[in-house]
Amino acid sequence: MGKINELLLTGPFLHREASRPEMDPLTEANALQEAQLLDIRFDALSQTVGLLFELRVALQLRDTNTGVLVAHGVTELSWSGRSITDLTAWTVDGSHPHLERGLFSLELGMWPAPGAQLKLEAESAAFFAIDVPGLSEAPPDYTETDRTKIGAEIAGWESPFRTVHASFLRGFASL
Repeated sequence: MGKINELLLTGPFLHREASRPEMDPLTEANALQEAQLLDIRFDALSQTVGLLFELRVALQLRDTNTGVLVAHGVTELSWSGRSITDLTAWTVDGSHPHLERGLFSLELGMWPAPGAQLKLEAESAAFFAIDVPGLSEAPPDYTETDRTKIGAEIAGWESPFRTVHASFLRGFASL
């Protein structure tokens, strides 16, 4: 069992046996609706971005607890928005993937108010629906616990995982 951060470093050939998710966030609008964005990791040296999602509250992708979108050959990454609380579970209101000009792009609109927007553009992408052992049925209450307690109740980049579903676009598709 590997750690989530290894998905950013390793090729998708390690996950070729995983089945495709019922609804694919790389190709279908709103597949990530109600998922919560937990973290963004950007490696400027390799132009790789990882988006870590809480899936226990998602409307789709309900058979796993965590999602990871990995983008390689990143040409754009932007965030706009702010929170009015110290810790915010950014809930996806809309997810819009596109393939244009040979590039994968994803736009996320998130709440709570006043909201946030994330835009990503890359040469290739993969989405992994994974299970992180030991997580409860529901995510933590972000208003009543501190950061250390929350960290123990959500997936992090160092969490062990088991791949349940995976999908790949462009550079990954030929591997």
